[in-house]
Amino acid sequence: APSNNPTAAAQALLHNPGAAQALANNPGAAAAAQAFLGNRGATYQPLLNNTHVGQQHMGVPGASISKPSTGEALMKGHTGSHALIRSDRGSMLSLSDDNVMMKQILATHAPDGRAFDVRPLLNLVEDILNRATQHVDFLVKGTTQAQIEMEEKALQANHIVMLEALTYTIDRIASELSYKALGGSDAHATTTAIFNLLSSYTWDAKLVLSLSAFALNYGEFWLLAQIYSTNQLAKSMAILRQLPSLLEHTALLKPRFDALNNLIRAMIDLTKCVVQFTQLPSTYISQDVPVLETAINLFPTAVYWTIRSMVACATQISNLSSMGHEFGISTTESWELSTLAHKLRNIYELLKQQLNLCYQYIEEKTDVAFYQLLLTLFDPNALHIDNMKVLKALIYDKDDKLPLLDGATKRQVSLDVLRRKNVLLLISSLEFANDELAILEQIYNESRIHATRLESQYEVVWIPIVDHSIIPLPEEMQTKFENLQSTMPWYSVLDPLVIKKPVIRFIKEVWHFRTKPILVVLDPQGK
Repeated sequence: APSNNPTAAAQALLHNPGAAQALANNPGAAAAAQAFLGNRGATYQPLLNNTHVGQQHMGVPGASISKPSTGEALMKGHTGSHALIRSDRGSMLSLSDDNVMMKQILATHAPDGRAFDVRPLLNLVEDILNRATQHVDFLVKGTTQAQIEMEEKALQANHIVMLEALTYTIDRIASELSYKALGGSDAHATTTAIFNLLSSYTWDAKLVLSLSAFALNYGEFWLLAQIYSTNQLAKSMAILRQLPSLLEHTALLKPRFDALNNLIRAMIDLTKCVVQFTQLPSTYISQDVPVLETAINLFPTAVYWTIRSMVACATQISNLSSMGHEFGISTTESWELSTLAHKLRNIYELLKQQLNLCYQYIEEKTDVAFYQLLLTLFDPNALHIDNMKVLKALIYDKDDKLPLLDGATKRQVSLDVLRRKNVLLLISSLEFANDELAILEQIYNESRIHATRLESQYEVVWIPIVDHSIIPLPEEMQTKFENLQSTMPWYSVLDPLVIKKPVIRFIKEVWHFRTKPILVVLDPQGK
């Protein structure tokens, strides 16, 4: 490409994966290419927008998972590929071996066995960052700020005690972020220093503690912006930070705020995703299960780039206070923030995919366990005081809602209405012949007239069987269910989806339900 056309030169690189790989392996050539292309926005944009040069051209494992931009393909995690990382001290591109970098990070990881529930702290941090980013939107757009109430569990006394134990660590990280941002230190060096401070913590704790430190600084920044006009102390502090001057130029700063907020939201999402893995029940899934092991192997990369992003955000916030009258955002700064956000989104998508696979694995394990429970409950030799344990297993085993609808009163009721009674389980699909339903209704109504007779002392419960692979139910199926339910004078399950898949398997395999309706009679002990 001609030297006087940087865009054409960049496009030429995009269509030549071999050239891109050569640059990744040769820092000198990369520097020369950067000087040759010139530092112009037009040069970067094709790199950011291109999705055709995928990982498969770069020899990166797992290329079929996603199609990142060229910049993203060159910024992969510790998969052995080389990373293209922009230096914080200038506009020149510098190259770093991600493999060596991740070895440095792994060398700092020496958990001492301490463990604590990070969720209350994460709730608190998410609330701070949500309010801070919304305040940015309020200042820039003039819209009404949404009010988000803090979950009460984040303020419980035992969690306050936990926070007191972690305050020193959080303050040290916050100081590290602020000091290194002001000094213009190398982002990787600052990130590594934070990892050294957190060496004894687990990966999820490293993330949440770092995010807490960042939220402390960022929340304080926007708290001053929010109250400085009405509070003299805040006004004096805001003047020291040059906030009044900044807030006069919110329109000019909007691109910078938007880039920051986008990256912060990506940081929150990725942190929450990593924490979700730590909440998986160890009874049903262990760390050596392949789907979980794959995710755990991604944790160092996810934590590194999230903390690295916090460092980048802290630098941007520091620059806001020292930028004087230069209120725009440079192409390279915008490129850095957007590239980091894109990278976090890619890692998030990979982890989210693995998390869904973990949930699927756990569901399969719990379904098998629940099916075995049903076999045990209905064992001929099993003894029960009443029928409640059996009915809860078949219909709904939690106490958070009323699972039945009374056909006579059209009110929701609990399973207690069936306690120690003969129960006729009417099991069918949504295809129920009108004549069959009419005969059942006639018999049921006659029995209600002679309620004192022994043979009349029973209750009927409709158990609808639907396909659980279609969730939520299509509108047509939901309407058909509601129409059928409305014609029944007896009890029915409020929502067909509360009937678990292992229950449906039990009904089909043990009670031989196929397509025609059946009645299963349970005595007062659930036999």
